[in-house]
Amino acid sequence: MSKLSSYLKGGFATTANVAAYAATNGRYVLLEGRMQGGTFRNWALRFANVPRKYALPTTRAQIVELIKRPGRLRVVGSGHSFNDGIVTDDTLVSLDNYSGVLRIDIDNQQLTFRAGTRVRDAVAIMLQHGLAFTALPSHDAQSLGGILSTDVHGTGKDWGFVSESVVGLTIVDGTGEIHRCGPDDDLFRAAIGGVGAVGIITEVTVQGVPRFAIDQQTSIQELAWVREHLDLLIAGHDHVSLYLFPYAEHCQVNTWDRTAADKTSGGELKEFLNISLDALLAAWVGNLLAYAGLLPLARHWSRLAYLLRRGTQLVMESNNAHNRTIYHLHQELEFTVDFEQVFEVCDRLLALYAELYRAGLPYLLLEVRFTPAGHDRTLIGAGQQRRCAWIDLICNDSEGFETYYAAAVELIKSVGGRPHLGKYTEGFDGNYLAGLYEPNYQRFLELVAQHDPDGKFSNAFTRRMFGTPIEVSSEHAA
Repeated sequence: MSKLSSYLKGGFATTANVAAYAATNGRYVLLEGRMQGGTFRNWALRFANVPRKYALPTTRAQIVELIKRPGRLRVVGSGHSFNDGIVTDDTLVSLDNYSGVLRIDIDNQQLTFRAGTRVRDAVAIMLQHGLAFTALPSHDAQSLGGILSTDVHGTGKDWGFVSESVVGLTIVDGTGEIHRCGPDDDLFRAAIGGVGAVGIITEVTVQGVPRFAIDQQTSIQELAWVREHLDLLIAGHDHVSLYLFPYAEHCQVNTWDRTAADKTSGGELKEFLNISLDALLAAWVGNLLAYAGLLPLARHWSRLAYLLRRGTQLVMESNNAHNRTIYHLHQELEFTVDFEQVFEVCDRLLALYAELYRAGLPYLLLEVRFTPAGHDRTLIGAGQQRRCAWIDLICNDSEGFETYYAAAVELIKSVGGRPHLGKYTEGFDGNYLAGLYEPNYQRFLELVAQHDPDGKFSNAFTRRMFGTPIEVSSEHAA
């Protein structure tokens, strides 16, 4: 695909996505994974999957029956992924019809959901009962089972992961056996971030908190000031993230804080307009500047790189402040490094972009988020244990992004970066993961062998990531 055609594809797809959302009052977005005409495509339309069978079970018993049939299967949530994790030529299972709330325990502020429930729907049910998630990731279309299978994170000084709000899971493994497990169980820890390799998450029990409002602010700051004051920024806010831009000496600082202040009048509409404008500017203006070779001028006028973004402040319900639905058509390559490495690695990635820029790269920004140390609810999640900086290379989905990503993967591996397995993963494999996560990676493989002995849930993606780089020891594989 040429630069022009890929530029137009990204621009028109983003525009149509915004228009569809506006026209249906938020009930429909174009850029969302779905099955059409026998083909399932992920949200960014990159991975076309033509399974032999497409199943939509409505009960756990039907899920067990599907597992016990001959052949392999993979489970899909919203298709908001950036790799071939759901691609199969056998059976593709969607839990869209296995959704909704199963049990409500108001006294303990806990709700049990079927795992196909989308985040936006779970949030709405919790709000009806005066409850909320402690915090949320940035996208609301994903299913609960999907965000746990990739150990989706947010950002915060004291909070990092949706899995921290989960007190129990029900999992059906590759033999059809049903397991109920909690955060202290290894099966729970293998399922969180395990991309479906040990079983299908069918039910999720969430620990809620009383609903609350968030003061959401964005501002443009000098990058040198942010480097010097990053620890103070993080300590002074509940949640902080950064947007870094090629060639620019400024960055965008995003903060979220609980507040008792009154909600902003028309806050949801203003947020929709803000994020829609961001998406359209990135798709049309950012990519035009990138392909025209004009981004280096940001050395002299930083606003060119961050597309005239301005500061905002809105007070909204917590889910509206954390979640967004509108994105431009893009790709993501995300990984973690030790917190202390954050600016060193970002500098190298931006320098790499500048080095390759003349080859014809599309528009790029780096989203940087932070999670605290001590995350022990996963065996192979990228944010486990250490204090992490999450660096997300957000590149317009158009001609040239693969060139940059291929070089970036080698850089990431050279600094020991841990890849997010729901994002772009070409260039990573089981041998690399084993070096990052031992002894947890070995234990994960043992659990895969125990709970999916016949490879029921395997596909090309899982074989690349979890093949047999290390022999599974017999003492745990039985």
